[in-house]
Amino acid sequence: MSETKKTKKTENDTSEKRQKSKKKENKEKFVEELPEEISNSEDEEKDSEVKVDQVGYLEVKRKDGKWKPHFCILIGGSFYWYKSNQDIQPDGGINLKGSKIKKLDGDSKKKWILEISNGDKTFVGAFGAAQELDPWINVLTKNSKFESTPPPEKEKGKKQGRMEAAKKKIAGKASTTGIGKSVIKKVINDETAALLISIRKIVKKEANAKKADELEKNIIKLAVKAYLLIDRNKLKGDDFLIADGPLRAAFELLIKCFNGRGRVEPKILSDAFKRVEGMLKKAETVITNLLAPHLTPKNMFRISSTFGYLANAEFLEKVFKDTTLEEELEKLIDAMEYYTQFHY
Repeated sequence: MSETKKTKKTENDTSEKRQKSKKKENKEKFVEELPEEISNSEDEEKDSEVKVDQVGYLEVKRKDGKWKPHFCILIGGSFYWYKSNQDIQPDGGINLKGSKIKKLDGDSKKKWILEISNGDKTFVGAFGAAQELDPWINVLTKNSKFESTPPPEKEKGKKQGRMEAAKKKIAGKASTTGIGKSVIKKVINDETAALLISIRKIVKKEANAKKADELEKNIIKLAVKAYLLIDRNKLKGDDFLIADGPLRAAFELLIKCFNGRGRVEPKILSDAFKRVEGMLKKAETVITNLLAPHLTPKNMFRISSTFGYLANAEFLEKVFKDTTLEEELEKLIDAMEYYTQFHY
C-alpha cells in the first residue's frame, strides 16, 4: 500500500473514531441532563368486537373543575369516556345527534379544548396538541348524523394486587436514581440520543422550550416503559416490529423529501408530508394497541400528544422550509438514515 493510501486510511479511521467518540459524549451528556422523573404503571384494555370509529386520550374537565386523563371512544352516534381503559362501564357519555360540537378558547395550561353539548349534558376535554383537535371535530361532526350507539362491551380484567402495585410504585421511585439512568443508557443508543437532541432543538425553535422539554420527556418515558415491559416478559421485542414497517416507510419518505427540496414542486412535497403523517399515525396505532393494556391513561395521553404534535404534515412542512434549522434537520435525517439501514 502506498504512503498516500496509508495516510488517507489513517485519516478516515481517525475521523470515524472522532465521530463515534462525539456521539458517545453527546449520549452521556444527554442522559445526565435528563429530568429525574421516570415512572412506571400499568392498566389494561380489551378490544371490542363493535367497530369503534375513533379512540384517544383526552384530559377531561370534571365537575369540580379538575382535569383528569380519560380514555375516550367514539362509536356510531355516541361518544363515551372512561376513567381508565380497563373500566367496563364508561364514566360518562353523550349522544351526538342534535349536539353542538365546537372548539373553546384555551389558556396557558389547556390550549386545545373540545366541547360537546346536548341538552343538559356537556363534555369538555383538552388535547395535548393542536393537530389532534381538528381531526376529532371532523369525525365527531360526521357522526352527529347517526343514531345513538351503546358503548362497546368489555371483558372484565383482573384486579391488580397490592403487592404488584407496591412493586410498581417502588420501580417508579427507583427509576429516578442511578438505576433509572442505567436503564435509559440501555434504551437510548448514540443515534437515538442524537435524534432526540435534534428533535428537541427543532421543537424549541418552532414552539418553545417548555414544549420541547415535554415531548423529549414523553418519548423517553414511553421508551423506558416499553423496555421494562419487554424485560419483564410482558411484551416481546418482536411485537414492536409491526410498527417498524410504517415508521421505516415514513423515515424513507422524509429522507427523499429532504434530498428533493429545491428540485420538486411544493405541491409534491406537501402531498408527501401528508403521506408521512398517515404512516406515522399507523405506527402510533400499533404502539397504542401494544401499550394500552399496561399503561395508565396519563401515560397513554403522552403517546397521542407526542404523535399529534410531531406526526403532523403542517409541522413537518414548516420545519423543512425553515433554513435556520438546516443543521439540526441534517442531523435528524442522518439518524433516520441510520434507522432505515440498521434497525430490523
